[in-house]
This record gives sequence, structure tokens and C-alpha cells, in this order.
Amino acid sequence: MHQDCIDWLFGLSAPMVALNKEEGASYTSPYFYPERNYTDMKKDWGIDSRQSLLSMIFDMVDDGHAPALSKHYFMYPRLTAPHWLKYIEKHCDYDKVLIEYVEKTYSECGVGGIRSFDYARMGYLLRNGTSNMFITEDEALWIFYRIALRAQHYYSSWQSYFSGWFIGYQYWESLSNKEDLEQLRCELCRSSRNWTMSKLYSNEDSPYHHLPWYIELEEIEKPQSLMEYAWS
Repeated sequence: MHQDCIDWLFGLSAPMVALNKEEGASYTSPYFYPERNYTDMKKDWGIDSRQSLLSMIFDMVDDGHAPALSKHYFMYPRLTAPHWLKYIEKHCDYDKVLIEYVEKTYSECGVGGIRSFDYARMGYLLRNGTSNMFITEDEALWIFYRIALRAQHYYSSWQSYFSGWFIGYQYWESLSNKEDLEQLRCELCRSSRNWTMSKLYSNEDSPYHHLPWYIELEEIEKPQSLMEYAWS
């Protein structure tokens, strides 16, 4: 596979790199932290083996945090204003706060919503799983390739992909405020990771600067070692 394609695939985890750049994270290495031989993922992720890594990734790529908002991002551009108001009224007060968040952020991330939040984090796990030798580089690249097809389908640019991650991060940080809806609304409006977004655009090695979004992805065949998994 051409190096630009490989760099593009690793670029899907770029928001996580920007978040951890000062700790030695790399945009282009197969290993998230090139200077480390092992990264402990047990405490934060419950991952300590090949099986737990693959189970987490295959579950979270499509069924992570994004589904809670995806239906609203999907419906928002498809309904007329009167029908959208009727759509909102069918939901509980908690969902109405989330729908308000979708209304405010749709112009930034589009129909992809916060899917990139899940994609970038799974890219982080893939690259750490490679350095931990839970999976091979070929296995990681194939999974990255399948995530990439999803990303190019749902997003139109690196900007919209990065924005989806940022919006997803804000949503994730607010999850503890389900009972206090006003607090939830305030939390969703906070911009606690603006510095991360700034790094995504200012770091010279960020994919934003040297790789087009619609790069032609070379098809990767599924490794025999992953044939036991139905995910694709």
C-alpha cells in the first residue's frame, strides 16, 4: 500500500494524537507512541489481550457513543421546519436537549455527527494494540481501511471529521449530567478542548496539511487471522 494511504488511515486517529502530542504520540507511526513498547489499556479501557481489544473495536466502531445522536443528525436535513418541530415534540426532555445540540452543530459535522469520535478512539486502540503485539500491523491496517470507508462516506473533509470528534468529545464529557438538564445544556456548550482542535490545524504533521480527504484508498483484503470475526 502507498505510504500516503497508510498515513491517511493513521490520520483517522489524529484527534487523539493532538490530545496526546506532548506525551509522544505520532500522526504517522504504526505505533501511537513510537517510543513505548507497551501501553497499559487495562485501567481506562479494560483491554489486556487480543480478544478484549478486538471485541472493543468491533463493538464500538458502529455502536459506540454516536448512535445516541446519529438518528437526529440523519433526520435534521431531511425534514421541513414544521416536520422537524413535530419530530422534536415526540421526544422526552432529555432527548430535546440533545436534539438542540444537534441543531447547533450540524453545520460543522454534517450527517456524520459524532461518529468520528468513535472512529478516532478506535484508531487509538488499534495503534496501541499493535505496539502491545495484540494484533499485527496488517490486521490493524485492514480494520483501519474498513473504518476509513465509513469515514469517507459520512464526512466531506478533515474539518468535518475533526469537528465531529470535538462535538463527540463535548457530548461524552457531559454524560454525567443526565438528571440536571440545564447543567447538561451548559456542559454541551462548553469548549474545553479548543486547544486540541487548534493543534489539529497548527501541527505541521497533521494530515490536514498534506493529505486530501478524498484520497483513493487501496482495497485491503481481510487477513486470514481475522476470518473468524464476522465484522467488516
